[in-house]
Amino acid sequence: MKKRITKILATSAAFCLLYVNAAGASVDKHELLMLKTSKNVEFVSQKITKAYFYKQLNIRSDYAEKDLKESLASLKQDLIRLKDGVDGKEEKNIMAFLSYTHEEMIDILSKPYSKEHGALMIDYGESLLEGAEFISQRHRQKRKNGEEVMFVETDNLLFLLERINKLYISHKAGFKDYNNVIQIEQAVANFESGLTKVNAYSRYPSQAQEKVGRINKFWPMAKTFYLGKKGALPKIVLASTDKLEHDVNALKSHHHQAAVSKN
Repeated sequence: MKKRITKILATSAAFCLLYVNAAGASVDKHELLMLKTSKNVEFVSQKITKAYFYKQLNIRSDYAEKDLKESLASLKQDLIRLKDGVDGKEEKNIMAFLSYTHEEMIDILSKPYSKEHGALMIDYGESLLEGAEFISQRHRQKRKNGEEVMFVETDNLLFLLERINKLYISHKAGFKDYNNVIQIEQAVANFESGLTKVNAYSRYPSQAQEKVGRINKFWPMAKTFYLGKKGALPKIVLASTDKLEHDVNALKSHHHQAAVSKN
């Protein structure tokens, strides 16, 4: 009888441990999904505004129109996912604000371009960014594994490329205040800081390592375009951003898959 009770207790303990581990894995995957989604809102907050100015300045307007449409669709889906996944009054209030900002942005996009509307698009993009940053900070796991850290780093590099390009094209559109220039310089410096961390990562497979090499080779040239004071090369800046994003996105996918497999 005693042995039977001991066996039952041992089986129950094993079941409970399995349940806890499964629940923990589910929580980790939810946190990673929320992190990924909120980081994507940060990214499209810059991409939408960037595409808006390229379209209004009639620079690769066909490309900008496509970019704008796809980014708005992505933002709509991301906001739905975040709304379903947030918890607590503070996060829900942030989501209500993001939804309101999204609606205001759609309204401006339906109106003819003006300097005032351009300024509002910049403001709405920054509001989306601030709200998304708040949520992404809340959903960074306390027990971050190395792959999740690198996922965030590479995702941030993509965001910074879009931010640099947005600041560049808005400068060309006439928003040439001192703060704009400072923000470009800061974003460039932050990109280089993040690239240093990517270079320090030593476990890339050969194909991903080739991407790292290409980024390092092309970045110094792109940097000179981004920091150009005259803003006379918007098509080259756009092409440079696309080229860098292609390779950085491959690294981001690598780290995301690795982070998911560890959870």
